[in-house]
Amino acid sequence: MTVKARTSGITFKSLLLEMAGRTDITYFPFPEYKSLQSSSYNRQSVSPDKPGWFADSDGVSWIREETIGNSKEYVIMEHEGPGCITRMWTPFFYYSFDNRTGPHVKIYLDGNKQPVIDENFIALLTGKGTIKPPFASYTARAGVCFLPIPFSKSCKITLDDKGFYNIINYRAYSAGTEVETFSQDLYLHSGSQLAATAKNLSELCPATEESRISFEQQIGPGDSLLIPLPEGERSVNRLTIRLKSPGGMQYLHSTVLKISFDGHQTIWCPVGDFFCSTDTINQFLTKNLTVSKEGTMTSGWVMPYASKGQLSLINFQQNAVTASVELYVGHYKWDDRSMYFHVNIAEIGVLPGDKFFDMNFVNIHGKGVLAGDALTVLSPGKGWWGEGDEKIYIDQSDLKRKFPTHFGTGTEDYYGWAGGVNPNGKDVFSMPFGSNVRVGNLTDPSGYNVCMRNRILDAIPFTDRLVFDMEASPGTDIRNYWNLLSYSAVTYWYGMPGATSGRAAESSLAREKRMTVPEIERLQQLVRDSVFIFNQASLENRIRSKKVY
Repeated sequence: MTVKARTSGITFKSLLLEMAGRTDITYFPFPEYKSLQSSSYNRQSVSPDKPGWFADSDGVSWIREETIGNSKEYVIMEHEGPGCITRMWTPFFYYSFDNRTGPHVKIYLDGNKQPVIDENFIALLTGKGTIKPPFASYTARAGVCFLPIPFSKSCKITLDDKGFYNIINYRAYSAGTEVETFSQDLYLHSGSQLAATAKNLSELCPATEESRISFEQQIGPGDSLLIPLPEGERSVNRLTIRLKSPGGMQYLHSTVLKISFDGHQTIWCPVGDFFCSTDTINQFLTKNLTVSKEGTMTSGWVMPYASKGQLSLINFQQNAVTASVELYVGHYKWDDRSMYFHVNIAEIGVLPGDKFFDMNFVNIHGKGVLAGDALTVLSPGKGWWGEGDEKIYIDQSDLKRKFPTHFGTGTEDYYGWAGGVNPNGKDVFSMPFGSNVRVGNLTDPSGYNVCMRNRILDAIPFTDRLVFDMEASPGTDIRNYWNLLSYSAVTYWYGMPGATSGRAAESSLAREKRMTVPEIERLQQLVRDSVFIFNQASLENRIRSKKVY
């Protein structure tokens, strides 16, 4: 389970091994890289203190037009220096929902005039082109490609027609970093490595050759279950939790997982929210998190520590909870790049639908890597709630210039799927890199909606600060003061010793009952009838102060 410093540079094989591995992300990257993004976000957005910050037309922007030979090409991404494309996303339609063909994409590497990839953009990203699942897959009205495409000198991506919604994530390595440039021959001769990687991505974290710890105990109201971990340089490599309690599903939100490593608490999160199941069991399967139909919740996140650790389950509800816990703890090589695993919940609460907000998922001080997140939205309406873009500020430099390195094109786009029609429960999917865990009900988005994303090669390193905001942005059909939406978010990240999110554990959060659709509908009616009036200034101040837990 150890990782040695890479001395032979970045290769296509080493990237596939990193993608399939589990411990690489627990060490701060070496060679170091910057996580960058190109997208078709609306260029009217230039600063949070200027008009246009919440401009919503995100699908018709590109860097520039070029004439190459006898054809016009639209540049959607370019970078000078060594790097690697780690993720590409686009809808499965192009401008019109009836146009399922779309443009050709060309990927030029190292200044070569001949593209290494030249094929239909939608087919490529939905797994119907050169790159096959699980490295490129159809999700829900969209395609996502996670195949690493490394380059040693430069990269440019163009379309042969005007750009439509697209997001390109890529790594930028320091000048002088040795990187093996991708080629079709390299891809075709890597069949066995691709197959092994695909197999590892689709399987639950193995539990062999490790110490197994298991407990089953009834936890009374206000009580807790404490499990000490083996001492020494170790890591929790798999954690499985099963909970049972009478009186409904509130136990999912009122049973809190608390974990401390080397005397520092790094995880405080309701179990259900940790596993994208805040009010009921939601079945899904990804590389790092999975929940079975029967309610077995399993984490494959590797959680290392240098000398000691302990895990607690705390029951904040009025009924007893029966908890079954199984851990697999293995040996781990702790060094000066090792990081602790953190989980934070941001309970943002109910917001009115007539104004945009930047909701803060996490605000980290220190050095580490953003590894994933999950968003839960309760919507009483049948309209679309997720027009908002992600805005991820990396280090103090982004905060000083008041503009994020990652500026997206929509909430569903960030999580790998797309709109075009009003979403419904048939749009759920699971893949190694994330899941559309739940979409309202079978006919529309009303009810609970849960999206989650694992960041693997597209993980985001930061050296002193990371601020992750997501716009609260309802669709135009529900954009008025009385259309209420309730938001919460969970963030998974690794941090060097001393890194903090500034969030204190709030027991009141776990004691609060999860709101239901009838309850938010009643609140919505009160607002509409002017019996209850929102204190708009208070809400705005709450968002600006990033009051989260």
